[in-house]
Amino acid sequence: MKKTLAPGEHYVVDTGHIVAFQESIQYTLRKASSAGWFRSMTSGEGIVAEYVGPGDLYLQTRSPDAFAGWIFPFFPKQSGGNKGVNINLGG
Repeated sequence: MKKTLAPGEHYVVDTGHIVAFQESIQYTLRKASSAGWFRSMTSGEGIVAEYVGPGDLYLQTRSPDAFAGWIFPFFPKQSGGNKGVNINLGG
């Protein structure tokens, strides 16, 4: 997803969704919760990035963890005692 920021426009996003951004964009990293580091880390967000335009910011709409959770049910199940995932790559 492409988000175009106007000069001085702020945009806050979870760090797991960042793909790329133009050099013209400034950013800072901060805790997600204003209540303290412990609450920020236990909220599931942890650290967020705040971007300030102008420029283009590119984001992925799914975090890597959410994507893994979404795709996992489509993997073939392995029989037996091993609870790992068996992927046949051919050959």
